[in-house]
Amino acid sequence: ETATADSAARAADSVARAASTGKLRIANVMIGKRLGSENRIAEPTFQFTPQETVFVSMGIQGAPGEGQLSARWLAQNGKVIDSTGQSVSAGAAGNKEFHLAQPKGWQPGTYLITLYLDNDSVDSKTFAVRKPQ
Repeated sequence: ETATADSAARAADSVARAASTGKLRIANVMIGKRLGSENRIAEPTFQFTPQETVFVSMGIQGAPGEGQLSARWLAQNGKVIDSTGQSVSAGAAGNKEFHLAQPKGWQPGTYLITLYLDNDSVDSKTFAVRKPQ
């Protein structure tokens, strides 16, 4: 039992060390309808209704340093709907988030959000908007 506890503690230390060392990066990207504590997605989904707000949450990992995190939202025809950015620093507590709603509602279809860290594409998520049943 002691060996198992020691092994689990070493594994947890290894994960924590990996999260706080190396190049600045994002991890645990999720998309959903609602944010919970620490800017984490509380209601994950890839399907939305036209009046809903789309949230994307991600963790920041790596050695101390700063970078520019940005998001570009694309419509199904490839047109940019929105683009926004924020400064990030490794070691900062909590997650970062982006969200977008459309004043007149989303048109039904498929959309893409691409995340960039220092102008390099690091992740993307596709989501669908459907008319309410």
